[in-house]
Amino acid sequence: MGETRVNLKHLLEDIRDSYPFQQEEAIITELIANALDSGASRIRFLIDPTLHTFSIVDNGQGMSQKDFEEYHDIASSGKIRGKGIGFAGIGAKLSLLLSEKVVTETRDKTNHKSTTWRLDDSQHATWSYINPQNMVQTPTGTAVTFFISNKDSDLLKPAFVEDVIRTHFYPLLHDEFAQKILKHIYKQGIQFSINQAPVRLSQREGTQPSKTFYVKLGKKGKPVGIGFLIKSKEELSEKERGLAISTYGKVIKRGWDWLGIIPRNPSRLTGIVEIPQLSEILTLNKADFLRDANSLQKYYHYRKAIQVAIEPILQELGEISSQRDEIERDLRPLQKQIEKVLNNIIPEFPELNPLLGRRGRGDPGKDIIPDENAPESGQIVQGVDAMTGAQGGGTEGGGNELLPADLSGERIEPSSDPMEKGILREGHRKRPGLMLGFLEDPARSELGWLMDSTIWINKSHSAYVKAANTHSENYHIILCVAWVLSNFLETEKSPLAFLNEFLRIWGQQ
Repeated sequence: MGETRVNLKHLLEDIRDSYPFQQEEAIITELIANALDSGASRIRFLIDPTLHTFSIVDNGQGMSQKDFEEYHDIASSGKIRGKGIGFAGIGAKLSLLLSEKVVTETRDKTNHKSTTWRLDDSQHATWSYINPQNMVQTPTGTAVTFFISNKDSDLLKPAFVEDVIRTHFYPLLHDEFAQKILKHIYKQGIQFSINQAPVRLSQREGTQPSKTFYVKLGKKGKPVGIGFLIKSKEELSEKERGLAISTYGKVIKRGWDWLGIIPRNPSRLTGIVEIPQLSEILTLNKADFLRDANSLQKYYHYRKAIQVAIEPILQELGEISSQRDEIERDLRPLQKQIEKVLNNIIPEFPELNPLLGRRGRGDPGKDIIPDENAPESGQIVQGVDAMTGAQGGGTEGGGNELLPADLSGERIEPSSDPMEKGILREGHRKRPGLMLGFLEDPARSELGWLMDSTIWINKSHSAYVKAANTHSENYHIILCVAWVLSNFLETEKSPLAFLNEFLRIWGQQ
């Protein structure tokens, strides 16, 4: 007889290494995510540096006998995409790498059991039932305790645990945000505590009132997300800066680069936008979104909707320049060349469709049709205020308007409306798949960037200046367009191959 051997330690190390932050931070994040998915409203951390123990106790629904046994299967995740943010037991499984043993107690309506679990060697992780220690004192819930080998582990530092909670689950700690936005998901709210002390956000002084905005999709403009922006009178810490995007209360990204917008004072602006539907395309580590074609198209649709929603607020706060640059010569022929290249290359890279205002797989007859004030096809726009005018709307802060309890939104699918199938009606003009804009922004080091189907060419970049001086702007613009778009491909596709193909097609015209 043979035996199939799996190196469990290497498997766990591979999972650990997929996170863009340290192991202890990943463990805490996963433990909280699983507690939230179980319906918990109270999540308690108990830390004893003397005994080298770290515990998390929740009042969720607990695990059934079957689920509890599967919990000990290292190769099982139990995740259903779009139904929460946790991956069953990943936090506890990762802790096997730094614990002498892991004790788990769970109680549901019919089951109250406890196990001890350890990684014996690289190929064996044994577990066995033990008598429950009554860590779970609510009718249902789960408690996990790590007996940590390293006495200097960050898991034994309450300040570290608190910082991780604030960084990754900020929306759940923000009272107004949690009450007005997340109450449809967590109806009883979420309370965190560490050694009986509640975890709260610090009250920051010297901030302007928050600016609330809704993210809308589809012709009906049904809200699919909601968020706010705050402008501070002082510079914020690195962890606070920028707009964060969250799903189910878990922060996925923070900053400005992911959104394609750089305000004048990026270090003084903070905020967050919550979009539950994006949980369907989360990566395993919940630090990014999947980069296959379908996932990217969904993500880019929401990204564009967020841009449209926050632009009026940034303009109101004086954070987007309204300066228009005069274009010295007509570049419409170059624009048409770029459109021809895109029509040829898009079938191989369908994930770019939403970025270019398209719904088909490279079929120029399926471009999205905006209102009658949209720029004509091939038009070159100037300055940040020359946007397309799509409706998304920002509304000023607070207020009593709540996000509807049903946040299901509208699915990103081709519409049955003939206006969204590229059939032009009288008085309407077809929106171009891509537009060019020119802006001087010495604060940015990029050749250019994409915002709402417009690639902005940075005239302050030294390469542009040199190209202008040598009368080779056209080649610089073509290269810039290809470079910007190459950053939005599926993971397995080569940006270098895309650049090469883009320039090859252009060169053959």
